[in-house]
Amino acid sequence: MRRLIVLILLIAAALAALLVAPQVIGEKGYVLISMGSTVIEMTVVSLVICIVLGLLGLWFVWRIVSWLKGVFTGSRQWFGSRSKRKRQRYYYKGIQAFAAGNLEEANKAFGHALDGEFEGTNLLLQAQVNNELGNWERTEQLLNHAADYEQARVAARVMQARMLVAQNKPQQALEALNQLGEEDSKARSVVALKAECLAQTGQWQQIQHELPHWRRVLKKDAVPLAQRAAKGKFAEVASKQGANALKQYWQELPRKQRNDIAFQAAYVDQLIEQGMHHDAQDCLVDWQKDGLKDELVPMLRRLRMPNPAPAIQLMEKAIKQDSMNPQYYSVLGQLAFNAGDLSLAERALMKAIKLKEDPADLMLLAEVSERQNDNSKALAFYKQGMSAVS
Repeated sequence: MRRLIVLILLIAAALAALLVAPQVIGEKGYVLISMGSTVIEMTVVSLVICIVLGLLGLWFVWRIVSWLKGVFTGSRQWFGSRSKRKRQRYYYKGIQAFAAGNLEEANKAFGHALDGEFEGTNLLLQAQVNNELGNWERTEQLLNHAADYEQARVAARVMQARMLVAQNKPQQALEALNQLGEEDSKARSVVALKAECLAQTGQWQQIQHELPHWRRVLKKDAVPLAQRAAKGKFAEVASKQGANALKQYWQELPRKQRNDIAFQAAYVDQLIEQGMHHDAQDCLVDWQKDGLKDELVPMLRRLRMPNPAPAIQLMEKAIKQDSMNPQYYSVLGQLAFNAGDLSLAERALMKAIKLKEDPADLMLLAEVSERQNDNSKALAFYKQGMSAVS
């Protein structure tokens, strides 16, 4: 309303100046307009006044049309703050209804607050409501609209991609994320989701190509991603060409990748899945001869062979260096159990639970006792293990 008053005052001042100026300089000036047999003659001042009044009339017509549109959509302002406050009330009402689980009511309320000073958050909220209602087409429309707001662009595309992933459409989710600009694509949520989409579509080579750029953003989460990508690539090679081709592929990798802990873990994992336990043991022992690595130690539990002497010696050496670490005893117990050495398994596991009572170790001890035909001890360990779980 204040802007309208200021505009009217400016127009009045301009008209006053037009009326006074000719009187001061003594020359009014005339304009002659001829259209066929019609002749229109007026002063310059009259012409300017007509033009100004015409423009003012057009402005009022545009405002009236905008108001009529707002009546039907509930999305336009008319004379300022009254409409603004009304949309804000609907916005807050929508949030409250959404929080209470009244999705239909929330959707209706957000529908009356589509435009306004919400920077796209109202659109994001209504998109979430429509997604839960199963209205995917409407959800997509709202998210595309929200992406037009700079502050909501990343959130809108991430929401859209997550919903597509939930619908098992990772390729479409990837396309939605690729609509973001270079700077927006550096956001952690975008990178993590893009990596997930690439993984689900089996684009392991692309992940490995992007990883050097993503490590700074993902930080510690980059290691499991690298491992997953490497494992996917190794599985692809093994399934198509066989285990020997997998070993050859590993040898042909650059030294930097072969020294990468994520690649090492993925390679050993695939060797074990291919049943190549001896090769896996050789790698695990060789890579940890100068010290155990947290990512590789748990993989020793999966080795299954009659005599895993190198792996057992590795764990016994680690125990001598740190005799108070329960994990070392636990791994040694699992190794011995897998090899059928029940005596060593029992001693190691008893030491492990003495240092730290772990349900998995207790359950394994129960299995050891069962194989030793000591059912009473097995039952006691089972009960203790179940108690530790609860």
